[in-house]
Amino acid sequence: MKKELFIVDDDQVFRLIVSKMIKYRDATVGICECENGEIGLAELKKRENAAHKMIVLLDINMPVVDGWTFLEEIEKNGFYNLPQLDIYMVTSSVDESDIEKVKQYTFVKGLYHKPLKSEDIVLFIGSE
Repeated sequence: MKKELFIVDDDQVFRLIVSKMIKYRDATVGICECENGEIGLAELKKRENAAHKMIVLLDINMPVVDGWTFLEEIEKNGFYNLPQLDIYMVTSSVDESDIEKVKQYTFVKGLYHKPLKSEDIVLFIGSE
């Protein structure tokens, strides 16, 4: 099955590193880099009828539209009901309130701390 990974993060270096890690694991995964949540939401809306697996790595703290607002929009638009959509939060924050807040969004598959490890990438895209 085709997979597309959305890296929604304002850190260009993080996006580059994750893109390379993904391509190393599975060169067939499509990658869409989004520098903020507004761009990420627009890209998802373009694909809301897509049949392929979509995986979102979502940063919490970003300008324009942050991760929390992104999740609120996902809920408001019902995107969390899409069976082909997996959302993972990524952060460099160690704030316990962020960890607790993520738990309120039952459709978020997990919270991962930066920098990501190779094992994290396998969890996101599989071990093909």
